[in-house]
Amino acid sequence: MHISRKIVSYSIVIILLCFKESDCDIALDPTENGLSISIHNDAGQVTLEGLLGVGIDFANVNCQMEFRDCQVDDTLSFKVTDIDGGHRITWLAEDVSHQLVDKYNLDMGGTYWFGGPQRYLQNPLEKLVLDGNDPYVIKKADNFAVAERYWLNSKGTFIFIDDRVPLFIDQNTRENGSFFLIAKSENPYINRNRTILQYDIITKDDSKQAHLYAVNNYLGKPTGYPSERMIRKPIWTTWPKYKQSVDQEKVEEFVKEIIEHEFLGGQIEIDEKWEVCFGSHVFDTVKFPDAPGLIASIKDRGFQTALWNSPFVNNDCQNYSTEGLENGYFVKDPDGNTQAIWWESDDAHQVDFTNPQAAEWFASKIRALVEETGLDGFKFDAGETDYAIPPHQFDHIDDQELVPNIFTQKYVETCVPFGGSIEVRSAWRTQKHPVFIRMIDKDSVWGVDDGLYTLVTTLIQMNMVGYTLVLPDMVGGNGYRQQPNAELIVRWTQANAFMPSIQLGFLPWDYPSDEFDTVEIVRKFVNLHEEYSDDIIKAMKDCIENGNPVNPPIWWIDPTDSYAFSIADEFLLGENILVAPILEEAAKQRSVYLPKGKWRDANNNDIIYTGPLNITNYIADIDILPYFIKLE
Repeated sequence: MHISRKIVSYSIVIILLCFKESDCDIALDPTENGLSISIHNDAGQVTLEGLLGVGIDFANVNCQMEFRDCQVDDTLSFKVTDIDGGHRITWLAEDVSHQLVDKYNLDMGGTYWFGGPQRYLQNPLEKLVLDGNDPYVIKKADNFAVAERYWLNSKGTFIFIDDRVPLFIDQNTRENGSFFLIAKSENPYINRNRTILQYDIITKDDSKQAHLYAVNNYLGKPTGYPSERMIRKPIWTTWPKYKQSVDQEKVEEFVKEIIEHEFLGGQIEIDEKWEVCFGSHVFDTVKFPDAPGLIASIKDRGFQTALWNSPFVNNDCQNYSTEGLENGYFVKDPDGNTQAIWWESDDAHQVDFTNPQAAEWFASKIRALVEETGLDGFKFDAGETDYAIPPHQFDHIDDQELVPNIFTQKYVETCVPFGGSIEVRSAWRTQKHPVFIRMIDKDSVWGVDDGLYTLVTTLIQMNMVGYTLVLPDMVGGNGYRQQPNAELIVRWTQANAFMPSIQLGFLPWDYPSDEFDTVEIVRKFVNLHEEYSDDIIKAMKDCIENGNPVNPPIWWIDPTDSYAFSIADEFLLGENILVAPILEEAAKQRSVYLPKGKWRDANNNDIIYTGPLNITNYIADIDILPYFIKLE
């Protein structure tokens, strides 16, 4: 917002305003450039500070109730409202040309942050860089497929931004160490008659209590968990080995190889290019002459079968694109254009899942596949909002302030009825659904550049925005930038072992090593995953009941441990297993931090550590995963 006033003389009277029946928990201080805000916990410590209404001279604003109710001009108002556990900040502009801006400090002396978006470069949240010119919506760009409006800090305070805010986030760009909440009614936020910036600030005694409050009152938690077969046994995907050349003979050979190497059971996933054309949802009978027979034979050998699927119809996929166009089943822009661009075509259409008839059209074709072939599940790909060129005209949505993210929500809701053996990769306010949500593709590299390191940081990010039923991407990554080697596959499998599911595509026997037995080490950790699958399911049940993350960060053990907040390369399964995988190439050792409690070294049952403790040189040869069992 840009509001300026020239005054002849000016003097500032600092007014500290506190609102709470007992301890002061919010302080407001009017300035020439906005309303300074600080949040205090019951102990009087500052847990959050920032500036409301950046650019507004509050000395010349008409305010009531000690700056809690202000009329900035004829079309812009501001309020602070007490709510359970904290306060609600509300800016309301009747003139949609207004841009509303609040700023908060990320760096408050060793403060760590959790939540925010999934990213290609998945650093801890306080280090992420977000461009305030980019809308904060579910989008394919920069792996932004999971992006709830939730920021939690290590001081026990969180911010939750209302779904209806036309939100842009600027973080560490305008000003290093700060993030700006920006509301502006610009592409893709259209068809609005007001601009609103509204969010809740909640403070609890510590970050664990704050997050559990957020899960149970804002984010939501799952109502069930996925197929136990997908949890206990690997998912075997054809994509890395065969890409689009997959056919019936290759799938049969794929299953045969798995069985010959004595990996028994799991889910076979037939990936992209099985259909006549993209969007037909009909098996190509040249490539798959007997799809029902293939799927029956896979079941006879102890596996279930899933099929890749997408929400696109290529324009040359007749007569399916014609049918969709004639019936208005595709996402359109305000001028009625329906072109969508995705990785398999720049001349396609995206099914409009906000249209109930279009969603049913899509779902009916999926049901027909199940009835005709006996399929068990599906890999539902994409679902982000920006394949069709934004802005989008969603005529079937009554509340236009939920556009565009409601598109992703409706897509997921269309997929969920196909059962516990499915996966989706995008999400928006869909934490309750009992299906796997897959991490976005990881590259076959080691570092923070979408590599193995981000397997852990993305796991934590997804858990800390309420998506705890996480399906990691394929062991070894996607192979696009480069192919993985044996070491990367082994270390990736180890890191994945205590996550909810393991997905294998780079078959270990195809990646031998002169230094170790790739197959046997991968088998060891696939078996370890199955051995602890009861613990994984137990953690899922605890999440369903209480909201606890399945794979929390290690500070979950002790939210008063300031050092534990700094650890981004370890994670927990439930509250009793700590995992510290090797994430660096050629590393044979690492430091391990253990929070308070007694911890048994799972690689040597005779060793018991008492935390908090930093093990500076834990030896972990290629066949060792450092993990620890909490005894008390």
